[in-house]
Amino acid sequence: MVKLSGCENAPIVYSEIVKVALFGSSGLLGASVHRSLLARNHQSCRYVRNTDTAGSKKICLSDPEQLKRELFDEWPDAVVNCAAISSPDTVNANPDLARAINVDGAVRLAEISSHLGARYVHLSTDMVFDGTTAPYRSTDLPNPSGEYGRQKLEAEKGVLAVTEESLVVLRITLMNGNSPKGNRSPHERILRSIADQSPLTLFDDEIRQPCSAENVGAVIVELLERPNLNGLFHWAGSEEISRYQLGLEILDHFGFREDRILKGKSSDYHGEEKRPRHLSFELAPLVGKLKTKPSTLRQQIEELKLPPDLYHWYREKVDFQGRYLPKF
Repeated sequence: MVKLSGCENAPIVYSEIVKVALFGSSGLLGASVHRSLLARNHQSCRYVRNTDTAGSKKICLSDPEQLKRELFDEWPDAVVNCAAISSPDTVNANPDLARAINVDGAVRLAEISSHLGARYVHLSTDMVFDGTTAPYRSTDLPNPSGEYGRQKLEAEKGVLAVTEESLVVLRITLMNGNSPKGNRSPHERILRSIADQSPLTLFDDEIRQPCSAENVGAVIVELLERPNLNGLFHWAGSEEISRYQLGLEILDHFGFREDRILKGKSSDYHGEEKRPRHLSFELAPLVGKLKTKPSTLRQQIEELKLPPDLYHWYREKVDFQGRYLPKF
């Protein structure tokens, strides 16, 4: 693999096809990274944890010997880790299992990547912050309020301790997009709640800065092609919005009435862990270095598609016919 630079201050880029080991390839972000890799003519070796997907291999981050054998056999130029147990409820129900994936597995991938001389990109989250002093810079002190955030912060520290070269930790925010199984992103959960006649309650005082899975996928591939960019970075969309207002935007896009979701306050939440009220990022440090730019909320909404298995239900139950034309 050869690196080229047009002049002294030009970005360094790879001049050949990169072989990438992609973990968590069946998820919302992993699938987007895979598409971005193919669009840039890179080779994608896909790995999943639970189910066999066409073109992917089943592997578990909690099995160090299996990881070593596989990666040393493939000897990739880069490793991207989108794998995580990201549902707070699932993490809280089995924190030891989640830690084996979210922390131990992530650090193990960083160590193996370093031995291979492979570039490593690890995905983290805005949940490492408590939501009291947004917008956050990458230099701000994290203070997670839940177990998932604590595990992701521990993973960050472990990954960044492995090496200072050819390694990126990228924190991202609430993600919009179309997941392979049609059940992971905000719009898919809203649509399924309507279909199940169990409307979601979304908080109008819980502020987020949503990003697009496709946009983040493009950023990750650009970071793979930029070995001169290393360390901890933030990425998100260009706008802040409450979870409830995002829900209304989604309803409008698909042609449903506003009463299909319920408006609530964060004070209504009675879970064991405090929910961060305001999570947003200062993006300037990375935006100024990349060709890819943050997506607007309108761009994110326009990307959203109806899950195919909901097509017949949608035709019968949509409130405003013709507002959205299903795309598959």
